[in-house]
Amino acid sequence: MDTLNTDTTQLAALIRLVEDPDPNVFGHVKSRLIEMGKDVVTSLENTIEIRQQQFAFDLDHEDRLRDIIKEIYFNQVKIELEQWRKSSTRDLLKGALIVSKFQYPDVDEKRVEQELESIKQKVWLEINEDNTAFEIVKIFNHVLFDICGFTSSKNNFYAAENSYINEVITSRKGNPLSLSILYSVIAQKLQIPIYGVNLPNHFVLGFVDEFQTLKMLGMSDDRNILFYINPFSKGRIFDHNEIENYLRSLNLPLQKNYFEPCSNTEILKRMLTNLTFAYNKEGQQEKVKSINELQLILDS
Repeated sequence: MDTLNTDTTQLAALIRLVEDPDPNVFGHVKSRLIEMGKDVVTSLENTIEIRQQQFAFDLDHEDRLRDIIKEIYFNQVKIELEQWRKSSTRDLLKGALIVSKFQYPDVDEKRVEQELESIKQKVWLEINEDNTAFEIVKIFNHVLFDICGFTSSKNNFYAAENSYINEVITSRKGNPLSLSILYSVIAQKLQIPIYGVNLPNHFVLGFVDEFQTLKMLGMSDDRNILFYINPFSKGRIFDHNEIENYLRSLNLPLQKNYFEPCSNTEILKRMLTNLTFAYNKEGQQEKVKSINELQLILDS
């Protein structure tokens, strides 16, 4: 017998057994379907659709199938996040897209990448090699906030969708972290040294002094940053004195890590922390528990 036909027959039998009232049978069937992974999702979704069209659906069966689909997708997110953690590059955009799959498993990664490429091209067309760092940031700000229309989501600041990069690109609204990710990913595509700075209760960007200009001028204090950028305020530029004043207002020490670029892993951890807060605020404890599982992967 053809292997493909055998697999299809076995899958159909398993899907029928999802209705079995015996919890032990259902438990084994559920585990097997989850183990089979995302390749069976289409068949599960088709079963739901066909039975609904035939008005022959049992709601408990539908709920069981949807729960299995959800677990399959969540397992895939965990697998991809673990692979990302173990990778040598830990690409920021890739990491952000993996987190987006938690809420949007069918996220169109290619569309996101194409949109970012389009924005990058707009910036590239405006920049020339004689531009200073300040001029480059002004061009970035003009393209992102004036031409492309990105803005801060102040009216719905804590909403979970503000943390998902695909939604931010669609809505053109984001929180400090997601707008900073967008900004820095595009900058790094253009080989411009703009990286995230993980401040308490806020997230900003730093323009790295890669040519050590400050050191040559005798102005360096080991903080290798020319200046800072706040994408949540349309790319406002500020210096380390403002960070010092901000930290003092919170009665926090002037730790070196508050002034320097953080790792992409720290950025994803912050994103998951934001999502935990958002889902707690919405009372979605099941999602909070799942986000905690993702945090453990990054902590390992």
